[in-house]
Amino acid sequence: MQSLKISCIMIIAIVLWASAYVGIRIGLTGYTPGALALLRFTVASLCMMIIYYGLGIKKRVIWKDRLQLLLAGMAGIGIYNICLNYGEQSVSAGIASFVMGLMPAMTILLSLVFLREKLARGVWFGIIISLLGLTLLTIGENTEPGIHQGIMAILVSALMGAILTIIQKRFVSVYHPVAIIAWVMWGGTLLLSIFLPDLLQEIRVAEIQTTAAVVYMGIFPATLAYLAWGYVLKYLSASNASISLYALPIVSTLMGFLLLNEQPSSLSLVGCSVTLLGAFIANRFQMRLSFAQERQLSN
Repeated sequence: MQSLKISCIMIIAIVLWASAYVGIRIGLTGYTPGALALLRFTVASLCMMIIYYGLGIKKRVIWKDRLQLLLAGMAGIGIYNICLNYGEQSVSAGIASFVMGLMPAMTILLSLVFLREKLARGVWFGIIISLLGLTLLTIGENTEPGIHQGIMAILVSALMGAILTIIQKRFVSVYHPVAIIAWVMWGGTLLLSIFLPDLLQEIRVAEIQTTAAVVYMGIFPATLAYLAWGYVLKYLSASNASISLYALPIVSTLMGFLLLNEQPSSLSLVGCSVTLLGAFIANRFQMRLSFAQERQLSN
């Protein structure tokens, strides 16, 4: 019964995150990328503030760490969402989610540079496959205006997300996960506040449905999905749970087709699949190496 509950919560988190890619496309019909990100994370920050203080977390984050988390949020939430929103002006929801699937592979590479972690040889094989997939994707979508800039923006977004993951690793054993994501989210919202004049102007003329979609993204994918995922990680290892995230682009593509009538070309879908396969291979090889190292230490 417990495993069924965990599986259901995991599915909810994935569906909510997948819906964000569709929500961004809807939000961009009434908001510019920066204003959209600010409205979404203003809502998310308020929700997280209620949850943070409602839980009564006893161990407070010291100011030195708060500043680091705020800066991490400016990159991993602020720049991440500006680039993602900009990219989705020309890239479909499904394809954007497939490109974002490279984030685990980027995290592994950053671990080599910043955490001095040893990489398995198969990681490089997976990365080469992902690059091949990106090439096929770019060729398949070459007729779309601004597609190259859009894909590049989403790659920057994935890089920012990977950087945030690396930084968060320093704090997961020290603070409550809600405290960490709260300060990160507030840092991102602080950076995004530079778009406040745009938001105040655009929210007056935006359609109610468009604004509702952005508010939805702030409450559900940006807040509740993170909390749901935190619950899943209590009972499953990060490596086992992360495998399920490879279903996210498939769900997002299906939502894009059903809700937005997005129909990527066959070559684009092949490129997306190859890109995701490469990221999966890189992740699996690294997980095996980490598991082998843990066994050696335990022996």
